[in-house]
Amino acid sequence: MRTPALTTSDLRVIEQVLDMGSGYVLDFSNRTFAEFFADLDVDIEPEVSGLSKAKRLRAFFHSASTAECARVLHALLEYREPQDGDENRASLNKYRAIVSRLEGIAVPLSAAPSGPDVLTLQYVRELSEKAERRLAGSDFEGAITVSRTLIEAVLEQLEVRLTGAAGTYSGDLQRQYKAVAKILRIDDKDEQVDEGFKQIARGLVQIVNGLAAIRNMASDGHARHVQPQARHARVAVNSAKTVASFLVEVYLAKHSRTAAPAAAEGAR
Repeated sequence: MRTPALTTSDLRVIEQVLDMGSGYVLDFSNRTFAEFFADLDVDIEPEVSGLSKAKRLRAFFHSASTAECARVLHALLEYREPQDGDENRASLNKYRAIVSRLEGIAVPLSAAPSGPDVLTLQYVRELSEKAERRLAGSDFEGAITVSRTLIEAVLEQLEVRLTGAAGTYSGDLQRQYKAVAKILRIDDKDEQVDEGFKQIARGLVQIVNGLAAIRNMASDGHARHVQPQARHARVAVNSAKTVASFLVEVYLAKHSRTAAPAAAEGAR
């Protein structure tokens, strides 16, 4: 019989951080819980099993491989938003230590073969198609959530590849976008950028601001304040696709140029 990747002590720490004491897991609904694991391409006990979300997650941890546990724990920690008192919460540091230990045993998350390359147009198309499927199924909140996820994933990977580490923005998408835009030199303060393009750059900032606001108000990632309509979700999906595609294309163009011979660089 295979030994589980997580010890009983590990599970106690994880349950504290993920608020699993009453059968819940963070703020997931049954639907968003299923979607979260579907996005990770991870099998989880279905809702029809009659088990609570916490019991379904415990069952997963009991049978999952070390690499699977590491990947899911990492994703759950990213999903969990910062909370008051985190800086003094010993369980949170222990949780991170558990993830680090598992990553040290398994293939590092950044090199996991099953993980997508975020900085490709193919990835943008895949998430855009996922959002379109949710639109077609009238899951407008889910479509908005995927749109936000697309932008966040691209921005985070851009910063990691360009600076070596992702910044800490606590969910502030606008600040994250502005930081990456400055690194890529597409912000509207670059003196070498044409004024007409600066206007477009300012428009991209407004799109990101709008996506952050509509996601907080009308997606399934937070308590919903308004019921989004198809037109709201569609403009969010199309806007996110435009911004993400542009960011990826800028990165790919500059990356290729850096790798090109010096003669090509001189034609810049």
